[in-house]
Amino acid sequence: MTLAVRDMPAMTRFYRQFGWPESKFSDESFVAFQTSGAVLGLFPATNYEKEFGAPPAAGAFKGFVLSINLENAARVDAAYQTMKRFDDIRILGEPKDLSFGGRGFDFLDPEGNAWEVIWAEGTSFDERGGLIFP
Repeated sequence: MTLAVRDMPAMTRFYRQFGWPESKFSDESFVAFQTSGAVLGLFPATNYEKEFGAPPAAGAFKGFVLSINLENAARVDAAYQTMKRFDDIRILGEPKDLSFGGRGFDFLDPEGNAWEVIWAEGTSFDERGGLIFP
């Protein structure tokens, strides 16, 4: 997935805090991170505006939530403890048990992209770290 970002330097600094391996092809105009089973790209929003229009204002809900899926409830709690020290993150509450059998918490990145950090009961991961959803 690629996020169309307004401020490449700020968003690159933010996502580097996760410690995900960064592509050797990253530069000031495109950055990619390997996030276990997926790749997260950052690309300036101006490159998409001709086709799709300007992105919603920073802080406006964009109509989707991105997920970081983890192996168990303890990993969700550990991620929370780490991420609450990140610069420019807006965590929207502490981890909580979820009605469908799991645990999670939500956060916003500096440009208002909504994320959940979640463990869903019954999920597993393949050898590359990709989520297997029951």
